[in-house]
Amino acid sequence: MSPTPLLRVIPVWVRLLAGAIAAAAVLAIILLIRGVPGQVIDTPAFIRLAAQAILYLSLIALFGYVAASGLPPTHWLRNAGHPLWQADTEPQLAPALHRYLSLVHARHPGIRECWLLDTPGQGEWRLLATADPPGLDALRADWDIRRKEVHLYLLEASSRTVALAWGRSSPVPFVAWDWEPQSDGLAEFRCPASGEIRLARRLWG
Repeated sequence: MSPTPLLRVIPVWVRLLAGAIAAAAVLAIILLIRGVPGQVIDTPAFIRLAAQAILYLSLIALFGYVAASGLPPTHWLRNAGHPLWQADTEPQLAPALHRYLSLVHARHPGIRECWLLDTPGQGEWRLLATADPPGLDALRADWDIRRKEVHLYLLEASSRTVALAWGRSSPVPFVAWDWEPQSDGLAEFRCPASGEIRLARRLWG
């Protein structure tokens, strides 16, 4: 069994469609405003114009946000559900990854938190581990947990900087990841490689 994809990103074609709808709403509200001077504004006409303006402004805000951010509208509510991109509560782990995590957890109990990030490809995994500097140094120096199929990001609890455990990598501020908890076990973040919004699942901590 392989890990299930953990993406929670609106497809590009949906974002393009949302942008087209937002642009059409902008044009509609411009035409609505330009047509006002030639009309007799009584109470029914005022209510109709106000309702149309509110509708167009709502479309611009809703679909413009989707087109610009690539996030579902429910992202505005931190604890809202995502029925069109629903993910299982519990992560589905491949046996090889489960064995690897058991090894890491046993050898490095100082890890405060461990998160499973996106799945870039078949048999590849990305993890985020949080610990104090001594714990992170122990992880970097442990050759027994190095795997070519594992991309392990280390988050230093004190400085709030993150870097890859192995290979060439300069620490970057964790704030650049736009980490946003959705629940106790789920979080959304901006992938440092692609810039896309993705899903992370808590494994322990």
